[in-house]
Amino acid sequence: MLRRRSNGFSLVELMVALATLGLVATLALRTFTNQHRTYVVIDDVSEVQQSTRAISSLLERDIRNAGYMVPPAAAACGVDRNDGPDTIFLSDSDAILPCCSPPEPAGQALDRSLSAVRMAAESTTSPNTGVATLSLDETVLDGNATYDTDGDGANDSDFQLGGGAILVDLANPGRGVACGFVTAVPSTASITIDFVAALDNGSGFSSAPELRLVPAHGYRIVEMGGVPRLERDGILISRGVEDLQFAWYYDDDRDGQVDDPGETRGVPGTAYQPQAVDGSDLREIRFNVVSRTAGVDPTNPVAAGTGQRTENRDTAVSSPDGFRRRIQTTTVRLRNVSL
Repeated sequence: MLRRRSNGFSLVELMVALATLGLVATLALRTFTNQHRTYVVIDDVSEVQQSTRAISSLLERDIRNAGYMVPPAAAACGVDRNDGPDTIFLSDSDAILPCCSPPEPAGQALDRSLSAVRMAAESTTSPNTGVATLSLDETVLDGNATYDTDGDGANDSDFQLGGGAILVDLANPGRGVACGFVTAVPSTASITIDFVAALDNGSGFSSAPELRLVPAHGYRIVEMGGVPRLERDGILISRGVEDLQFAWYYDDDRDGQVDDPGETRGVPGTAYQPQAVDGSDLREIRFNVVSRTAGVDPTNPVAAGTGQRTENRDTAVSSPDGFRRRIQTTTVRLRNVSL
């Protein structure tokens, strides 16, 4: 009698099928992993590029408007570093209203006893670097306060906590500019500032200074938890911004053009020193924003994974670390100073 063969797979057939299935699954998983990694990198790079463009747009706006309704010498001030990010202060055009808009409640135009080129608070103190409290004639420059410094819900000052301030001596423009971050506004006639740059206090200047203080936007990079972040007026703008470098263009001889070399500062061989320049001769500012991705790309080429050196920065640039980076470089003319 013939036996009927049982249905099913042999052990060899089963082993071959499992091996084939394992190979297909491995290839599919590897493909999925590579695609996911690529997606994450592209998403990170796209976010960095958008963030860098937004930062550059904001910086460009503030630089272009710097000097509006304030002494031209007080348009900008900064700290130039070759071993770390630069710091910059740009006069706060948002805090100063143009004439007659809006009018006073009684229908009167805003008080313009100070001319447009001198709209600033008068000070009697010429501080060094560090924390100092200045006596002012007023902390509201145009009769309409812009910021609430005591948290009562009503605006009381044109200087904001965490923001910046720029100090100039109108009688002695050769003293340069001083600047710092506002730490307190104790009253309508005083302000406390942590100065990061001071006026030149050397000999040869007039003994009757005309000190003026103007509100400013302050940009700086701080590191928190190992992650660099860009702050404007003490408020987080973007994480992952690891460097901010500036070059400053002056028309020292006032011949209508910037002569290079000689009138460009913050570049290799010529540092920017705020206490050694007449700020009213400033014509253009070039800025460089270096941003990095939130995550590391293990396949990142060495060149793109290294901190980028810009302007006169020559030290403390990170070694290859896998982060992808983008640089935005823009040159902006100060339209309120260079007219």
